[in-house]
Amino acid sequence: MQLSEYNGWENKFTWLLHLHLSNEQGLMQTVTELVAALPDEQVAGWRLAMWVKTMLENWLTNFAGRDWSADDAMQLLVWDMVGSALAYADWDVLVRLLMGERVETENLFTMTLYQSMLSCPEWQEQCAVLLHVTASVYSCADVLKAWVKETVDTWMDTSSARYQRGSPVTALVSGLLANTCEVICWQHVARAFRVGYWGWEK
Repeated sequence: MQLSEYNGWENKFTWLLHLHLSNEQGLMQTVTELVAALPDEQVAGWRLAMWVKTMLENWLTNFAGRDWSADDAMQLLVWDMVGSALAYADWDVLVRLLMGERVETENLFTMTLYQSMLSCPEWQEQCAVLLHVTASVYSCADVLKAWVKETVDTWMDTSSARYQRGSPVTALVSGLLANTCEVICWQHVARAFRVGYWGWEK
């Protein structure tokens, strides 16, 4: 999947990650300390990726005794990452796939949405209704996109819904987050924090 450069970063997801990690002083200090002492940019990027993925998983699972300090920051990061993933999905391709057409796509977000809908009978039923009542593939894509976005927004706003590990929305959000982690240039984000700490790249 090809993503274009965004605000001087490799893509929007890389930019969003840096934006969120540098937006709050305590979190920025934590990340800076995490990557500053590592031997090079590659190792720092790998370490940053592991840390962020762990924090996201902790936020999603809400297990007892976990570190709650970055919850608000993680929720905002998840909201922006998932919202951007939904915006990058090919919704008309998704509708064609749901109609049974053989359509090739390399869009990770589209395929995650498709697999999520196939794995949930309630979502399949909702999609079938939309396909039946809309006039075209494009109008169906618009309605489906709005419905999924509203469903995800409601899930984000409802903590009790977020902690239902088997729910279709939780699975979808987890899948989309995994997709975004695949396209982030972790080394570039780590480098920005290392340069900010040392005044130059160590």
